[in-house]
Amino acid sequence: MSKANIEQDSIKLEENEAVTVSKPNLCQRWKAHMKKRWWLYLIGLGCVVLITVLPIVYVGVPHFANDRINKYHFDFDGLSITNPTPSSFHVRQSQKFHAGYGSGHLSGFDASLHYSGSDTPFAVLPFPRIDFGNDAYLEIDQDLALSCITCFSKLAEDAVRSEEVLVYITGKPALKLQALPTAPLDIQKTVTLPGLNVEEFLKRDDAFNITRLDLIDPDTNNGYNVNSTIVFHTPAAISLQMGTVSFNLTINDSTLGYIDIPDLTLRNGTSTAVALGDLDIKLLIRKGLWESSISNYGKVTIGIHGNRSVYNGEEIPYFTAAIKAISASTTINLFDYVSDILGGMIHR
Repeated sequence: MSKANIEQDSIKLEENEAVTVSKPNLCQRWKAHMKKRWWLYLIGLGCVVLITVLPIVYVGVPHFANDRINKYHFDFDGLSITNPTPSSFHVRQSQKFHAGYGSGHLSGFDASLHYSGSDTPFAVLPFPRIDFGNDAYLEIDQDLALSCITCFSKLAEDAVRSEEVLVYITGKPALKLQALPTAPLDIQKTVTLPGLNVEEFLKRDDAFNITRLDLIDPDTNNGYNVNSTIVFHTPAAISLQMGTVSFNLTINDSTLGYIDIPDLTLRNGTSTAVALGDLDIKLLIRKGLWESSISNYGKVTIGIHGNRSVYNGEEIPYFTAAIKAISASTTINLFDYVSDILGGMIHR
């Protein structure tokens, strides 16, 4: 082989080795690619994070909070309604409850209150802001104006006839949890209010008890001839100041008279009230003693028919609707009060 051919073969071998050595492996190619295209992958990673995290923050958290609030069982202990007027009343509620969200707050919002089945709200309650950690405190102490008195009157009327009534609450507060973005909420909650069911209540043996009964001179006592003290045990879930409530009384189809209960406030448990009345005492005695059967001697069934509610000289239409919905009866034994009745008649 000539010297020229040997040199030419040597040059080709070196070129081949150079080509083989300079060809990068997969890792080297990836590094080189990343140096040129890193910004594309950063954008892609950001998109993945946004697609994954944003639904959790902006959809998952509000959904969880809405579900938690809408399923929360509201405790009416401590809730009171006072100072009623024909178109408003004062509402007070103080309650501590477990939030379980960590630090944050629920913004104040206007809560629309509907009687279940009605599209018209009976009031809009300015719900206060609630700050919370693991626990939260609800404080309401304000007047509530009624925007639909007819709607609220219907609620009050059904409350005295039923075991429970439903109130639908809507509102759009905002929820702030620690460092998370503020989440808008859409509250649509149905609250169950316990009713009184007065007709069933009056059938109970322990519904009420007349602890004192005095016959008085109607000429000097604003037309009243009876002054009595009544102890009653109500299942009212809230404290309710109703003013002076009036009832018409009957025996069968005969008018017995009426009673007024001044400054009546319903509370859960035992309450005491004064009842002033103008009753036909002779009719009461005749029906209970002279015209009663041997098996029911001395017992008389009195019909109780609601008339109206008055506070500070003004009739309260929604309470009047509730009182007028009462048409019930109760049976009393005149022998429990015969000494008071006869004694009063003798001294008159």
